[in-house]
Amino acid sequence: MLVRPHALRIASSAVGCISPRCPRLPHLPNALLARPGSRDYSAEPTASHDVAVLGGGITGLASAYYLTRELPTAKVTIYEAKDHIGGWLQSKRVPVKGGSVVFESGPRTLRPQSNGILTASLIQELDLTKDAIFTQTVAPAARNRYVYYPDHIARMPHPSHGLWENLTNMLREPVFEGALWAAATEWLKDARDPSVQDESVGDFFSRRFSPKMVDNILSAVMHGIYAGDVYKLSARSLFPGLWRGEAEWGSVIVGMMRSATEGLQVTKREADFLQEMKTFNWDPLLKTTLSDNSVFTFKDGISMLTDRLYSKLFETGRVDFKFGTPVSSISQAEGNTGVQLSFGGPNTRTHSHVISALSPKQLNKATQQAQRRQLMPEIPSVTTMSVNLYYRSPNLHDPGFGYLIPRATPFENNPERALGVIFDNSYSPGPEDINELYSEDVNFDELNKLRADGNQINVNGFSWYNMPNKPNAQDHLPERGSKFTVMFGGHWWDGWPAFPDEKEGLAMARSLLKRHLNITEEPEAWQVNLSNDCIPQYTVGHEQRLKQAHNNIWQEYKGRLRVAGNWMSGVGVNDCLRSARDVAKNIRRDATGLEHIGEALSVRLKPTRPGAKARDDE
Repeated sequence: MLVRPHALRIASSAVGCISPRCPRLPHLPNALLARPGSRDYSAEPTASHDVAVLGGGITGLASAYYLTRELPTAKVTIYEAKDHIGGWLQSKRVPVKGGSVVFESGPRTLRPQSNGILTASLIQELDLTKDAIFTQTVAPAARNRYVYYPDHIARMPHPSHGLWENLTNMLREPVFEGALWAAATEWLKDARDPSVQDESVGDFFSRRFSPKMVDNILSAVMHGIYAGDVYKLSARSLFPGLWRGEAEWGSVIVGMMRSATEGLQVTKREADFLQEMKTFNWDPLLKTTLSDNSVFTFKDGISMLTDRLYSKLFETGRVDFKFGTPVSSISQAEGNTGVQLSFGGPNTRTHSHVISALSPKQLNKATQQAQRRQLMPEIPSVTTMSVNLYYRSPNLHDPGFGYLIPRATPFENNPERALGVIFDNSYSPGPEDINELYSEDVNFDELNKLRADGNQINVNGFSWYNMPNKPNAQDHLPERGSKFTVMFGGHWWDGWPAFPDEKEGLAMARSLLKRHLNITEEPEAWQVNLSNDCIPQYTVGHEQRLKQAHNNIWQEYKGRLRVAGNWMSGVGVNDCLRSARDVAKNIRRDATGLEHIGEALSVRLKPTRPGAKARDDE
């Protein structure tokens, strides 16, 4: 047995993400929505459903997938304006000397928590587990995340570092100045006026903690998730639990403690979803692997997910794909018998239902001729640029996932207006991670026995499902180099008349890496990706705009038009999948895809703190 003792770990506990500690809570319940009527399409034969899905990105593909499961005899047509599927999820294998590397132009990893539970179940259904790479919580990618300020990277606190190390680090690093005191005294501050319906994330946390904490730390986090301005994003929509905690208990910290001891409050919709995920027929090995998982990806990149969805849909024979077919107009069919789509000129087609996975801006453009008013309130979005670089030399960065750049960073240290840098080696093993720990005479029989017993095989912080073969490496190289993604733009580019071109983007990325990490080597391979209007911005008043969108869609289309996407309740891939699943699940009922906005929190989950007493549903 030549596997090193420290490299082999066995995890036998049930998967933690099946009962998530921090499920995403729906929006606050204090405003009523115009609710659809009582008509139930379940009385109709499912063959009467001829559903159009607008958009072939992750949301559109997943909507079609869940539709084929919900309505096994329904006909589904996917209309995609481009000549390929996948949307923002695009992975590319790039040749380099001695092999190839994978570059991601969009998302690159998925978390198994919250809505990620659904994603985990989906990869099992799609038979993608054998192609997955699981980064465990012991790996540097999970333990080490950094923030840049003012002229170097500082490691963020993490439980695995230990109390003393975390405290020492926070007292030593300028980026954390005042953070401990702000947290210790938060509960002493007055609660907001009850008349305040929403405020920016920056204003909310400045009141509860401190402006310096917002500018130094929280703005960096918002750059990494939303590429947004912390003083424009909505606190109510992005931090609903903390927003409610202040209203109920007068303190964010006290609210968190009460939730830990008494249990989180969620909507019935959320409680039903969690129960469904608990009763899902989980593969024992996948369940065990996920129990100690930080993020996961796939051996050929994140687009394996959209590629596999496309293959599964094509195999059904009931899903028609129309590539290069942008929809120019959407209107209600006569007598509300369906929705008519136009494709320019005389070409039209009527479907019983339409699920739009378009952006609000695109949907408005398609419906503006038929509606007396704008269907969707304005939901802004930002443009980003990512630059992928591969260097032949290994270990050009500290071990960890990468670093984010806060708004407080002096301009001279970030003139390129970068949002952050991802160390792409950290979540995907290279040949050294594997070859250093394995040799041809490894006792795979013993590993296979552990696997058959439902145990997790964890090597150097990565877990694999496809033993006894050697684990998959995302990059095919004899020796690992260094791979980065530098992110630019977001709210920094608001109002810009033009964006950097490919040559300028590469120069900006190299300049930043030289200044921040002292990297002067020429990249062996690179790729520049400009994504226009790719991340919706949940600005102050976002929830109210969603309610207005729900009312408008219902009044105009009476349940025939539904919406799904990343502009509602989460911008990540996991959130897109949840939106797609929910809109498909409600296809037999009157709905818009936004009917859950403003639902009351009526169920209290079991508390997460050991020894706390659970309370009955309220």
